[in-house]
Amino acid sequence: MKKVQRRALSVMLIILCLMGGVGYFTFRFFTEGEKWVNFTANRHVYNNGVIIDGAIYDNAGNALLDTVDGKRKYSDDEDVRCATMHIIGDKKSNVATSIQKVYADRLVGFNIITGMFSTTVSGNKIFTTLDSDVCAEAYRQLKDKKGAICVFNYKTGEVICLVSTPTYDPENPPVINDGDDRYDGVFINRAISSRFTPGSVYKTVTAAAAIDCIPDIDQQQFNCQHEFVVNGQKVVCSGTHHKESFNDALRNSCNVAFGEISMQLGWENTDEYARKLGITTSHSLSGIPTIKGKVASSGGQNELAWTGIGQNTDEVSPFTMMRYMGIIANGGICNEPYIVEKMTTGSGIPLNFDKQSESVRVLKQSTADKLSDMMRLAVIYNYGERNFPSGMEFCGKTGTAELDGKKKSHAWFVGFTRNEKYPYAFAVVVQNGGSGYSVSRPIAAKVMAAVKKKVDSMEISTEN
Repeated sequence: MKKVQRRALSVMLIILCLMGGVGYFTFRFFTEGEKWVNFTANRHVYNNGVIIDGAIYDNAGNALLDTVDGKRKYSDDEDVRCATMHIIGDKKSNVATSIQKVYADRLVGFNIITGMFSTTVSGNKIFTTLDSDVCAEAYRQLKDKKGAICVFNYKTGEVICLVSTPTYDPENPPVINDGDDRYDGVFINRAISSRFTPGSVYKTVTAAAAIDCIPDIDQQQFNCQHEFVVNGQKVVCSGTHHKESFNDALRNSCNVAFGEISMQLGWENTDEYARKLGITTSHSLSGIPTIKGKVASSGGQNELAWTGIGQNTDEVSPFTMMRYMGIIANGGICNEPYIVEKMTTGSGIPLNFDKQSESVRVLKQSTADKLSDMMRLAVIYNYGERNFPSGMEFCGKTGTAELDGKKKSHAWFVGFTRNEKYPYAFAVVVQNGGSGYSVSRPIAAKVMAAVKKKVDSMEISTEN
């Protein structure tokens, strides 16, 4: 009898252990099943560590990346492939900030009920805000240069263009040898992951601080005699502007005036506005981290003057400057840029609600409007209205960022269009490109002409 009881007890213990094991496995399956599936050794999902599942589309529903018979297939247009390589990702996932890399687990398409695959589709779909045509034009403008172009709708937050060069065709990757300057930093998205000395485009940040913190800034007169001396060191301007107002100083991009303005502001205000305007902050572009800018917050008076001018140790990202331009254009309100619009299963079942950009007031409307008018005057009187697509009402600022040594300056042009039909802000930088006016301004004009063409064509198709 005791032997039977002991055997029964042993059987019950085994059953309890089995039930406990099944329960534990079930719990782990529901809580960590997706993680198991996304393990890089899973050959159903990865090939040599590269995801082979899901699809990514532009804002018109054109496939930028798809999965066909277990292989990755990019756009049929070579310029589009090159233009979007950094944000979509290459076949070997070399770009750490690409959607393919950051959203790998969402592309797989795993769920508890159906597993990884249905009978007809494989993986999930990610719909972006990118405009293939605008990106392709940006790539063509930067093709033989190193740099970045960013464009977004400052009313909605939709990023329609995010192009970095050098790049390459992910369908036909080149052999990259050590020391080949053509592909220097090719796996870095310069739009969101690189910093550049901003030069005079940074004067728009100093101007915002001056409007808010110097009560009589509009009554002040500055006397530019090409240079002035601070603590025995020179602050040199590119011209001799003589007597000028605050408005004139931004339009003339006067180093003397903005050096003096920076010293009036002091380190505390210059540091506060760099942070307040998001220049020295890392942002999240739909979960993709962007690099922080770097702006000095202490030092001598000469360093303070050069910091407000956009030199000294200042470094900013193109994405950050685009975002800031959107704040000015939108009356001081920031609609956070985003690039992932929505996600669905392969069969179209929504996995999230459509993205709504966060809105927050950053500048007073009066400050933003003042800056907008100043940048508008710079286009009319300095850069030439005829040099931009008609009807968009351009506001802009050039930058020619001087570098140490014999390197050519970084060429910048940033700004926005304030016609309500075309609510877009942009930033263009050409690394070691030279003059912002000669190099980046015409690039921006051609890219924004592509934006205008797309908006106008969509309006016509809607009317028809």
